[in-house]
Amino acid sequence: MLNRLLIIIGIFGILAGGYVWLQDGRQIFSKDREEVIKEVKDELFGTVTRTTEFVPAFKFGLLPLNSTLADFPRCYAFVLGVCGTMIAIGAVRQRKSS
Repeated sequence: MLNRLLIIIGIFGILAGGYVWLQDGRQIFSKDREEVIKEVKDELFGTVTRTTEFVPAFKFGLLPLNSTLADFPRCYAFVLGVCGTMIAIGAVRQRKSS
């Protein structure tokens, strides 16, 4: 029963991580800023001025920004690795028990 639970949790972890990765724009590398476009309308002349600002925000990327060990758990590759290991351990234990 524990073996099947490991496999099920691993599959749901991969699916949930993939969903979050897709929602954050399928970034290969994590981004640390989000683009915000502001439009300001001039009442006197009727013109619209657009300004772009970058606000710090976390995006869930496939790979970490830096190659440091501290950034790796914040990426989808870490989720894939942990969940894939859980599925493999569960499958091996299930074969040994049967």
